[in-house]
Amino acid sequence: MTKHISKTELLQRMQTGYEQFTTLLAPLSEQQLSTPGVNGKWSVKDNIAHLTVWQKYLVGVLTAIYNKETTFPNPTPGMSEDEENELYYQKNKDRSAADILNDFTTTYQQTRAAVERLSEEQLNMPLEQWKGNPVWPNIAGNTFEHFQEHGQNIQKWLASR
Repeated sequence: MTKHISKTELLQRMQTGYEQFTTLLAPLSEQQLSTPGVNGKWSVKDNIAHLTVWQKYLVGVLTAIYNKETTFPNPTPGMSEDEENELYYQKNKDRSAADILNDFTTTYQQTRAAVERLSEEQLNMPLEQWKGNPVWPNIAGNTFEHFQEHGQNIQKWLASR
């Protein structure tokens, strides 16, 4: 993995990933968005809600970095990632697809704004909290890389139907 990334490149990769993912979602019907089984019991909208939750977490972290705080928000202390994912699945599974899509769009805009606020130096600085890894790979992992991962799950599911 590259140790340094320009802010411009990071923002471009985020935008490209977002556009590719939303292009995949655009033609889907309410039924396609809400049918379980994409990955496990999750529907397409459950995948979108999952992506939104992790971006919201990221916005909190980036805000803390911008404010030069030494601790990051942790809404689920002591929980494993699997436990967190199940918790958020349960919280979001009964929401409408339209509500989840709107939340995803708004949260992506907030995430992008949080990245834009940071300097290139902040994006590339190593953090103790992440074993000395820089900030930007966590941004990648919660935006364009995450969109691609779940987009591939959705594409496979659509192709199998």
